[in-house]
Amino acid sequence: MRAYVIRRLLLTLPTLFGVTVACFFIMKQAPGDPLKMQISSGGAQGESTTTREAYLHQRKQWNLDKPNFLNARWSRDYTRDVRFCSFLQSMPEEETASLLARLAGEKPEAAPSGVGVPDDELLEYLRDLEVEDFDTRLKDAERRADFSKKLRIGVQLRVESLSDYGVKHFIALLAETREPRLRLGAVRCLSIALLGDPFVYTYSKEPAPEETEGVVATWGIWWAREKSKFPAPLPERREKVEALFRTLVAEPSRGKILEGVKGFEKNDAPFLAGQLFGGGGLQEKYVSSLALRSWIGRPLMVDVKVTDPPDRVEIVVANWQAFYSARVDRFSPGFLKKAWLLVSDTQYANAMVKLITFDFGKSMLRPYDPVGPKIWTAVKVSAPIMLLVEALVYIVAVPLGIACAIRRGKWQDRAISLQLFLAHSIPTVVSGMLFLTVFCYGIFLKWFPISGLHSEGYEQFSLLCASADYAWHLAGPVIVLAGAQMAYLAMYSRTSMLDVVNQDYIRTAKAKGLPESAVVLRHALRNALIPVITLFSNFIPALLGGSVIVEVLFGVPGMGLLSFESINAKDYNTVMAVIFIDALIVMASILLSDLLYVLVDPRISFSKAEAGA
Repeated sequence: MRAYVIRRLLLTLPTLFGVTVACFFIMKQAPGDPLKMQISSGGAQGESTTTREAYLHQRKQWNLDKPNFLNARWSRDYTRDVRFCSFLQSMPEEETASLLARLAGEKPEAAPSGVGVPDDELLEYLRDLEVEDFDTRLKDAERRADFSKKLRIGVQLRVESLSDYGVKHFIALLAETREPRLRLGAVRCLSIALLGDPFVYTYSKEPAPEETEGVVATWGIWWAREKSKFPAPLPERREKVEALFRTLVAEPSRGKILEGVKGFEKNDAPFLAGQLFGGGGLQEKYVSSLALRSWIGRPLMVDVKVTDPPDRVEIVVANWQAFYSARVDRFSPGFLKKAWLLVSDTQYANAMVKLITFDFGKSMLRPYDPVGPKIWTAVKVSAPIMLLVEALVYIVAVPLGIACAIRRGKWQDRAISLQLFLAHSIPTVVSGMLFLTVFCYGIFLKWFPISGLHSEGYEQFSLLCASADYAWHLAGPVIVLAGAQMAYLAMYSRTSMLDVVNQDYIRTAKAKGLPESAVVLRHALRNALIPVITLFSNFIPALLGGSVIVEVLFGVPGMGLLSFESINAKDYNTVMAVIFIDALIVMASILLSDLLYVLVDPRISFSKAEAGA
């Protein structure tokens, strides 16, 4: 059996590959950048309900700025894009309109300098930004202000598309040119390409060791410049600081740590820097970074305005150059790393790794909670319901089907079959509403709760009372969900049993004088159950699908309700995670069905099948 199970598990790998491909293309069909829809042909502002923030959040998680399957962008030269984008990003809005007037042939008096960018090449570059009706809008002076805004959006999107690939080219431009306009534009483009501040000043709510490198590098740049400005702390002050620091390191609550770091002072930076750069553990570095962030703020400027003076621009340039120097390997990989990134730094590779490791990213809805814990919480709610329904269906439906088959044509068969047909013909949503109306709302009866899994204040109940309360709330969803499935399985069991009782070996057993109970239970039942078990692999997926209706009706916060809410809210990350987990459950149920064959019929042996193979 072990070899069979291993072989079946290996056969699930191609299926898993197909599931990852399907999930990948589902994610690809999600609405794109709402900002791009404002300038693309046929697009309009507000066409997508996906917000810009949610899109950027999704793009970062799923590498939407990367190619689909092969990534050769690390080997491309983006010098031309960098120069054009830096020039265009350096201009105020009024200068952009003036530039467009000049490109349209009007040649206004105050046209901005091209800084080495020829007009014909610039015009060709602007056409490539995919702005709707480019030539028509360019010649229309009345619509030029709106056209100017769309072009600026197009430039922003082009810079964002350069992302990590363009960083080394922007840094190279800063090194080779002293032209203030290009330097200012390159700094602004760097901030756009990396979607904001690249410096990491502290850890996330749940500190992770992989965050340490970024935090230490950020404060290292600042400390290298500023440490000479801080005097050595007095001995008595150092004792107080050390005591406070040890207390906060031992404190598990983030809220209390944030409150406690207010006890430090700005001049305690030498002590905090020593703890951050020293050999302490993760908690020591975590507390140090929070204290520095609280008192120092975000000292490394990374962005400028078009009106900022050159001296401020040069400070920001120095910050970007220091940032790049600490991460050269990231933005300028060698040949071997480029070869690896060709296949690994893609949308599909990223999606496959995340799905296989059950890292579903974060929800696209505020506050952007991780999808994994949401799914796990919903599974813990739905799993008991599905198991109870499955047990109830088999315990009740199979005996009913067998009873109908044994008493074929008699009044018992006709009465049970009629009720089963009626139950099967009623849709789940109708039976759910009928159950709520009759047994929950109080119009007729009020035997069961309307929604939820627990009564208010159940935390104060004893274990016995809490269990009874839970069962009371589960009664409605379980009964409704089991109804249609029970009717289908009972009729299928009846048909399967009728096929068996008409076999020759059953007639022979009866002719030998065996009791009817022995004939049914020992000879007929096992063979009749084999087709019934085949349905087992279909019931769990069916229950997952049916639970959407039942959980919405009864307000049960399980997988069904989560799927419904995620689809309504267009939370594509959660929807994709639910689809992936459902596929895994289907594969597991198929394997479990195969194993049940051996338990039901000893004549079935995996070892014999393997030997025959």
